[in-house]
Amino acid sequence: MKKIIVACILGISVLSFIVAKQFLFKAEVNNENLGPTLAEVRNVKNELRYKHATGFFWADAAQSQKLFNGSEVFTGPSSEALLEMRNKDIIHVPAETLLRISENRQAGTLALNLERGSLQVEGKGQGKPLSVRVGNSDLVLKANAPFGLFAKKDASGQLTLSMASGSLTLESGGQTKTLGTGEALSISDPTAAEEGAASGAAGGGSEVSGGGSGDIKVAPESEVKKAPPALQMTEVVKEKLVLLEPAPKKVLYGQGIEFFRWKSADGRILTLQISRTADFLTETRAEDVSEVKEAVIPKDLGTGEYYWRVVETTDGVPHFSETRTFRIERLGRAMIGQPVLTFKERGKWTLNVPVQDAKPGEKFHMQVGKNKGFEQIFDEYEGPQPLRSFLDMSGEYSIRVRKAYGNNLYSDWSDPAKLIVRPPLSAPILSKTDEKIGSSGLSEMTLTWNPVPYAVDYLVQIADGPKFSRILKNVVVEKAPYELKHNESVPGYMRLVARSVEGEYSPASEVYQVKGVIKGPAIEKKEVLPPVFEQAGSTPQFHLVWTHREAAKRYRVELSRDPKLAGSQMLDTENVEIFHPVSEEGWYYFRVWPVVDESKLFGLPTPILAVSYGKPGPLITPKPMTPKKNEVFLIPRGVPVSIKFTWSESPENEWYVLQMSQDQNFATNTEIKVEAQEYILKKPMKNGQWYYRVRGRNKYQASAWSDTGVFYFGVSQ
Repeated sequence: MKKIIVACILGISVLSFIVAKQFLFKAEVNNENLGPTLAEVRNVKNELRYKHATGFFWADAAQSQKLFNGSEVFTGPSSEALLEMRNKDIIHVPAETLLRISENRQAGTLALNLERGSLQVEGKGQGKPLSVRVGNSDLVLKANAPFGLFAKKDASGQLTLSMASGSLTLESGGQTKTLGTGEALSISDPTAAEEGAASGAAGGGSEVSGGGSGDIKVAPESEVKKAPPALQMTEVVKEKLVLLEPAPKKVLYGQGIEFFRWKSADGRILTLQISRTADFLTETRAEDVSEVKEAVIPKDLGTGEYYWRVVETTDGVPHFSETRTFRIERLGRAMIGQPVLTFKERGKWTLNVPVQDAKPGEKFHMQVGKNKGFEQIFDEYEGPQPLRSFLDMSGEYSIRVRKAYGNNLYSDWSDPAKLIVRPPLSAPILSKTDEKIGSSGLSEMTLTWNPVPYAVDYLVQIADGPKFSRILKNVVVEKAPYELKHNESVPGYMRLVARSVEGEYSPASEVYQVKGVIKGPAIEKKEVLPPVFEQAGSTPQFHLVWTHREAAKRYRVELSRDPKLAGSQMLDTENVEIFHPVSEEGWYYFRVWPVVDESKLFGLPTPILAVSYGKPGPLITPKPMTPKKNEVFLIPRGVPVSIKFTWSESPENEWYVLQMSQDQNFATNTEIKVEAQEYILKKPMKNGQWYYRVRGRNKYQASAWSDTGVFYFGVSQ
């Protein structure tokens, strides 16, 4: 019975503890009144607990937990955490460390109060600086570039700083000190020790807990607060660790055994650290090398860049050597892609060999051989990309590439690539049929030739001279045969050229002469003229005028009454105008041929044209207007004569004939040719009655005489 009662009591106790932990021992979850975020948890291994300034209990922290002014964190055994400060600095908190984070707004810094344990700061050298609380004073850490710093506080409150990388300026109470890589300082606050002794002697005083941030002493109200004095900084003298091998930025290729070597005094506790990152916070290996001065570089390191250093540890405080880098490369075979040929000029090529996954700065050794075994080397090159060669011989080539690492160190050869350089294009053998004029009025001939190896198309070229300095016609043809049609007006020369896909042109084929094509002249005037009026026996005239063709020696006019020129007659002339008598009314059909040198030219006639002829109707008879009938002109002696004759106009009349006579029958008369529709008589006349009449004229007709007009003229005494 007693065992049952004890078990029940034990169960109730455990349950009460769980409930208390879940509901009573929790930090505040309401962050609204805690101010701006000063830091955030980035990574946690095992146990990390935190408590805000307004909280009473500790709680478990996880990734992304925010920390505020006065927040505290501590790590348990075998634990660690990474914190990112607001200024982007990274704080590495190892096991069993108690740290308080705050903001010193007056100093403009983010403050770290290391109550117990150690920490590592990876500073970015940007944003607000950090300060570390030592006793009653703040030590301000300033840097303009990235740095690495280790800090440890012992049980007496003394802080030791050890510089892992970069440099740092420390400021406190007006004093400044610079700390470089491998240097360490011991820092303490003399006043904090004195206050502790005085407080112990008085046996009293007021103490207030700052949320786990250590004891903060509160002085009596009557005491005047003073600015804290400068901290005491004492250099920790240690023999500098000197790294020997490998040299900075050395590249290791895994050929044989390579060593880390350093110089240090005997009897020290040394650790060799190798990391993928410069801050040694991730992907880091550590090896105890206390009794040796060299260590084998592990063979299982992958390719890439590594950081390494040697750390001496005394009383839990590390002292760092410089940080060096080296790179691991593997002598793997180079992989080449498909070689590329670029046409340069006839029979000459540029070879480009691509290397797969090549990195900037890498060097290669390329060989171009004329046989598979590379006994006969045509060309070779060693250096960075591009890998090029100039090929001016046709045939089959083999190409291989290997990486060059310097000091006669090379990778294996790549698999050889084969390449065939074709011979230059040969000239096509061209033949053609006789030229003729086709139905379209163009010169036509059929071209045939043998296919040229490696040609993709052909160019049919016509030029005005045998040297083809001026191309008149350039036709792209895919294959034979080809019907060449042209209407070039001058005799020329024709040839064929093959072309490759790269743009290479072959030598030209045999050159043939080709005829030019002279078209019929342009007709400027076509008509049938009536018979000449005043010429006895005159007949109608077929009349043509045309433009001259320079190559024409003379012209032939083909004339017919039939639309198809049946029964036509040929009229030759050396002029550009022709008259030919005709007799019938109706349509006349014709065309004009240029007569040319038929060994060099084709002469083409004009299209069949037509012109009609019909006897013209009579011209319109003009009507006299002035002088008016029986008008009297009495002119005093000595006054100039001025009698104006006018008549009606007719567009068919080219000029007019004015007759005047004192005989009503115009047996005797004066005849005047007038090219207008008026005439002013200014010559003296005989006194008396005068008759006049007018008729219209052109070259081929005359109208009837107008009505006879009458006027009187006299000169007074």
